[in-house]
Amino acid sequence: MKKKLFRSKNAWILGSVLLTLFVYLLGQGGSMLLTSVVNRPKHEPFNGTTYPVKTVPNWIKLTTAEYKMSYDDIPSEKMMDTPKYDADDFETFFSDLQWNDPLRNTKVTYSVPYMGDYSLDSTEYSGSHIGVDIKIPMRTPIYAIANGVVIKSANITSGYGRHIVLQHNNFPTLDDDDDTTTYYSAYCHMDELLVSENDVVEKGDLIGYSGQTGTATTPHLHFQIDNDESDWHPFWPFTWQDQQNAGGLSFFEAVNKGLGQEAAITASVNPMEYVQKYLNSSKAKSSKKTTTSKTSTKTTKTTKRTTTETTKNDSTREDIEEEKEDPALSVLKFTLTAGDSYTTDDTFYVKVKAIDGNGNTYRKNINGTAKLSLENELGSLSKEYISDSDFENGSVKVSVKNLEEGTDRVVLKYGDEVYYSDYFTVQLSLEKAVTEPVVIRSFSDVAKAHTNYKAIRYLAENGVIAGYDDGSFKPGVTVNRAEALKMILVGIDAATEIDELSFKDVKKADWYYKYISTGYLKKIVSGYDDGSFKPEKTVTRGEFLKMLFVAMDVSLPSTVREDPYLDVSKDSWYAPYFQYAKKHGIIDSNLRARPDVEMTRAEVAEAMYRVMMD
Repeated sequence: MKKKLFRSKNAWILGSVLLTLFVYLLGQGGSMLLTSVVNRPKHEPFNGTTYPVKTVPNWIKLTTAEYKMSYDDIPSEKMMDTPKYDADDFETFFSDLQWNDPLRNTKVTYSVPYMGDYSLDSTEYSGSHIGVDIKIPMRTPIYAIANGVVIKSANITSGYGRHIVLQHNNFPTLDDDDDTTTYYSAYCHMDELLVSENDVVEKGDLIGYSGQTGTATTPHLHFQIDNDESDWHPFWPFTWQDQQNAGGLSFFEAVNKGLGQEAAITASVNPMEYVQKYLNSSKAKSSKKTTTSKTSTKTTKTTKRTTTETTKNDSTREDIEEEKEDPALSVLKFTLTAGDSYTTDDTFYVKVKAIDGNGNTYRKNINGTAKLSLENELGSLSKEYISDSDFENGSVKVSVKNLEEGTDRVVLKYGDEVYYSDYFTVQLSLEKAVTEPVVIRSFSDVAKAHTNYKAIRYLAENGVIAGYDDGSFKPGVTVNRAEALKMILVGIDAATEIDELSFKDVKKADWYYKYISTGYLKKIVSGYDDGSFKPEKTVTRGEFLKMLFVAMDVSLPSTVREDPYLDVSKDSWYAPYFQYAKKHGIIDSNLRARPDVEMTRAEVAEAMYRVMMD
């Protein structure tokens, strides 16, 4: 039976290959924590481990709408205990499993195994992904796996996003219960961090909530455990320069080919194996009774708890007391930038910037918490409270969605001060303004005998493509990059996400601004080295297939062992896309694919139709 791949109930499987990109080369310094000799407070001795995630969805029981729900919104009867991680489970392919097979839940939950790759059916040691990706809904509670000290609680806009690193001293090793070492557990792509550097935590303490921050395509937790062999945490096994030295590999290609796997193995341990080995361990050495957080899956949101306070050494205290600061720096103010106009279908970002009394970006610690709200409540904010850990280089972005018609502005309260963004207007989207669906029965220039008639009509009737005012479709007209991106985003029913773009040839007034912004934020498209996007450049077959398959989270082969076509080398950047297209009949030719030929409107419609009906 045919199914719509774009909107099918199985689409979440294709989206389970999660992106855990790292900031490398010069940008790497922002994500790394160099090992330091600073004095850290002591934590309780080792007394076993616990899972970083207590409960996960029973994925095979969820409805389509529930797949996108946050943790607290999913019915409790559709939640289950975190399944056991077993390397042998990844040797079974999804295609060999029945829909209700419990093993499917395990494979979906652990979407990328230790040392795996980004394919749909990844196995251990098939790549160089150093941690384990755990697929969970937004705002899932995350717990400390063991007693430790917070050595990093950071927020970066790419790579690991909001993440926490805990240091665990004198812990038994994975290989030998009687041998001890120092381990570092990392929890990445979080939505909210509840601990700060130098906080002492105990096994099972709530440390934050999961999210989709940094470079991640879907909500998940990237969980890894480093050993004491590396100088920074979280460790990543290769740099941008390593990719270039290996033949100019992309990030995906590097992970899938196992670049740096030896370094990753040396610097880490399998995090789930370690947790499970010492789960509820009898090797507890602490004489102090450990109080763990309640593990109820439906607790109300709690305020940040106060952790053990530590006293800085005398020399540090004296340095602070003697420091002389410009009085203007302590005068903290905020500016809010929210844009001008949007539609009810849009999601946009308000940029909150902290400035000092001199008008410069404030880069010191921001004391206290600022509260955000919408004056007329014509939408919802992704965060209502922001604190120091949310700011990166003096600013933070907060998304605004679920918009309603009217005029509104963002309000920020900080202490006794109140700050406002400019007013923005929200209009009813064109799609929602139409009270009756418009069914396109035919185009004047697309007869039933046309090769692509069936595809064009199907996409038109489903609102994916449209014709011109004169009733024509113009099937032979070529499609530019902006038009192709719009068709794909409409086809996958993607929510519009609007943010500031730095492309020199894309202006906010352009009709395609919101589509390019959405595609860029979702990592479907990127710009050129000269800072341009080239929206009006005609899209080629290779470019279009890449956009289409990336947008769909299609599971591409990790390696291409032979040339898919006579004119597509196995070493070319678009080889995986054409191999997939050939295997699934997306394009007809068996000899030549013409990867650099420009796409027409009819060809775009045909390709999209075949994918949707695959």
